[in-house]
Amino acid sequence: MEKLICNARILTMNAGMDVIADGYIRIKDGKIEAIGPMEECHVENFPGEIKDVRGMLVMPGFVNTHTHVPMTMLRGYADDLPLHTWLTEHIFPAEARLVTPENVRIATRLAFVEMIKSGTTCFNDMYFFENVIADEARKAGIRGVMNESVIDFPTSSFKSVDEGLAISEKLIREWQGDPLIHPSVTVHAPYTCSKETLQKAKCLADRYATLLQIHVAETRKEVEDITARTGMPPAEYLYSIGLLDRNVIAAHCVWLNAREVRLMAECGTSIGHCPKSNLKLASGIADTDTYLKAGITVGIGTDGTASNNTLDMVEEMRFAALLPKAMHYDPEAVNAAQALRMATINGARALGLEDVTGSLEVGKSADLITVNIAASNMIPVYNDYSAVVYAMNSKNIRSSMVHGEWIMLDRVVLRIDKDEAIEDLKNIIVKNNK
Repeated sequence: MEKLICNARILTMNAGMDVIADGYIRIKDGKIEAIGPMEECHVENFPGEIKDVRGMLVMPGFVNTHTHVPMTMLRGYADDLPLHTWLTEHIFPAEARLVTPENVRIATRLAFVEMIKSGTTCFNDMYFFENVIADEARKAGIRGVMNESVIDFPTSSFKSVDEGLAISEKLIREWQGDPLIHPSVTVHAPYTCSKETLQKAKCLADRYATLLQIHVAETRKEVEDITARTGMPPAEYLYSIGLLDRNVIAAHCVWLNAREVRLMAECGTSIGHCPKSNLKLASGIADTDTYLKAGITVGIGTDGTASNNTLDMVEEMRFAALLPKAMHYDPEAVNAAQALRMATINGARALGLEDVTGSLEVGKSADLITVNIAASNMIPVYNDYSAVVYAMNSKNIRSSMVHGEWIMLDRVVLRIDKDEAIEDLKNIIVKNNK
């Protein structure tokens, strides 16, 4: 069905950062067919659904560039610990007990409720049983980039690297060309994957022209360990073995030196910045202002709920705007408009989806959210970008659309039973604690 959204204040997030004060968006076959001021809109005799959003801001949905979606089952499981202790002594053992296809399915549904209610329309995931996550994303109507997290030791979903890569290739073959699911190739990190594993993964990504995602330079310990083993810090090491490229997104990148920044910019490698997770694990603060000025595409990610502990991109975007100011003692570092670009069009570009989503333009998928800018916490609005980045909270987001279909209307998630998802997740925890 054709759809018409009218009487909207529209933040397009296009190249010109155009704002339409009172506009409309016409949608056909999941894509934006026309966008412009209301005086050019012909509401009379429109054959489809008309939604009047007077008093609302319409903008692209958020693109979460780094997640581990099913880790909702481990939210708050092991807090206030350094990353390597947290990961090796707590999370890996817990995953060995908890990560099953059914548990992943349940945890994923709850994650999608949280993501949709906080404005995410596209996410980038690495975990296990990703075919289950892809299936649930399709049912929920949310856009996803994903594949199996390949690592050099047995996991719940595969026993060897070759088996993990075979599962990855199967998912790519099954989902490539889907309007919502965009298969990638994922490897965990240079400290958990051998050179051979990393290069096999890159070859697979290149063969199918997909994204490759990996954790890079998240902690000082990682930098020290990789340097001791290879004679180079993580990003430089990855460059030396052919892992930095335009189809690569590196999560975190907290500890890059000046040479690594140059290499990533020259290679076109993107960064998935996870400010809250990095703060909570005391990993450090990524110098995103420097990365952006060097020409690196930087998106924003929440990481998983075991290390964040939320999937709220509104919070994440605000931290992404505030931290560089304190880091550089410069209030102009990463301004509100830049932060919102990081959360939308930059994120889409980092995932290789800039022609699909991330901005509201003719020909792109209708992936958007409506925001109540008349709410008490947002008025008055002197600057749209400042209002969204510094004043908005996720409850101001009223409705959400992906590929021309509403997945949330007036704060009600349409394709997932929220209460059932909560009860099912509780049952996982009860069974695990017996």
